[in-house]
Amino acid sequence: MKKSLVSFLLAFFFAVAFANSYAAEIRNGLLFLDVEILPNASQIHMNCPGKVKISEEGSPFQIELSDASIIFEITEKIKVTPYWKVGIAKFTSESDANSFLAKFPECSLEKNAKIVWRDGCLQQKNAFSIYLNKNFYDFNSALDSKESDGWVKEFFALSNPEIFIYDENSGKEFFLTCPLQITSETNITVTNVPKTNFWNPKKFVTRTYCGNLKLKINQIGKLNLISHVDLENYIAGVVPNEIGVNVPMDALRAQAIAARSEALFKMLAGTHKNDGFDLCASVHCQVYSGLSDVSAPVIDAVKKSAYLVGIFDGRIINAVYSTNCGGKTANNNDIWGGKKSPYLSSIYDAASSKSIDLSNERNVKNWIKNSENVFCNAKMETGWKSKTYKWEKEFSRAEFENMLNRISDLGKFRKIKILKRGESGRILKMQIEGSKNTIILDNELQIRRNLGGLRSSLFIMEESGDKIIFSGKGSGHGVGMCQIGAIEMSKRGYSAEEILKHYFSGIKISKINLLEE
Repeated sequence: MKKSLVSFLLAFFFAVAFANSYAAEIRNGLLFLDVEILPNASQIHMNCPGKVKISEEGSPFQIELSDASIIFEITEKIKVTPYWKVGIAKFTSESDANSFLAKFPECSLEKNAKIVWRDGCLQQKNAFSIYLNKNFYDFNSALDSKESDGWVKEFFALSNPEIFIYDENSGKEFFLTCPLQITSETNITVTNVPKTNFWNPKKFVTRTYCGNLKLKINQIGKLNLISHVDLENYIAGVVPNEIGVNVPMDALRAQAIAARSEALFKMLAGTHKNDGFDLCASVHCQVYSGLSDVSAPVIDAVKKSAYLVGIFDGRIINAVYSTNCGGKTANNNDIWGGKKSPYLSSIYDAASSKSIDLSNERNVKNWIKNSENVFCNAKMETGWKSKTYKWEKEFSRAEFENMLNRISDLGKFRKIKILKRGESGRILKMQIEGSKNTIILDNELQIRRNLGGLRSSLFIMEESGDKIIFSGKGSGHGVGMCQIGAIEMSKRGYSAEEILKHYFSGIKISKINLLEE
């Protein structure tokens, strides 16, 4: 079913105008986030067991279906053309903005809502920006046209923004123009969603979400499916993926507070503001699976920690975490560069303190070979948890050389030279020498990925006959909260607040308030 030309043009305009708008909003006393759950798709398949409404954003055009099995598909290549507009004035009052427009009709208005952090509150602030009604298809030309107090912003024009919609159950076909709002009275199941697990990055699963989704065309002409979800339900969808469900309540609560803090830190920093959503559902932000993995203990933990976050120096902390620190957490600047954060400084993972220089190779070797009486040395754990404190990975020399030669034309492997370790003992820079070439790896994540997916870069390497053996400790980057340590602390009677204050130095736990403008 084709729409009228007027409807088409209206939808086209909004597809462009909303490309870079802020997504988060405070409504009815709740904070809602836009979380990308399926990126860069040409086709999306979802099942809606109840009534579902699909409507165009900025247009009255909509369709309604019942008990539908829906396919959304790009049938023609969508060309995305960047262009720039020159901004000339900003207002906090809509009436002031409209008064300005009345005097200068050659301009246009863009409305944005932005969430800001002030005095322990998250507040929604409306902003009204005035732009010249001229599109520049060259950035420098736009830059030359702006006044000293003006600015330049990038937008995107879309060709063929219509997508094909087919209900397999009823046989009905439609063409609608993105962006689309998908609302349902029941939960929606989406197939072929990326699992976003570090160890299985190409695995896809089926997941269920609350019936409030958005469909957008992104900047490479593909479909992005986005979950519009309130903060607390988002946290409930993160916790089981990041720490599991069969863990003590205070570990779950600590994880909920950490996840909430990190989510808000990223939202306020505008991590994905130019992508048309607030957060992604992958390890880049936090793994979010909607309603699929939510259990009664998780709901209880989220409720008992509702709107609690970590605060340092008056600001919400970036409460990062990893599976197992290996006995000593890492400094944030060692792993990611930049400025060292006081609350993300390296600590010894025990009730007592211990000073040891793990940047020294001899100390590291003893550290890895022996066992420390640290929280994350969870001796009584079974399954995956038992394999995160100490681990080994073995390759034949041929396997190891083939793996390295996929990175570079190394030739025959000769030796590894450690060039730099951080305070936690994690390797930050190393050199791999071969008969043809030398490889330099200077990033913690790059090191463990290129060496066959090692659990961490806190390791030593030994050769035994035809074998290359890596012996290490810890799992993940090691910055912030150690999840296995948090589980063990919870078992020993530590509260969620005590756990978080152990891993994030000098913080306090506070409840945030929401203010609507």
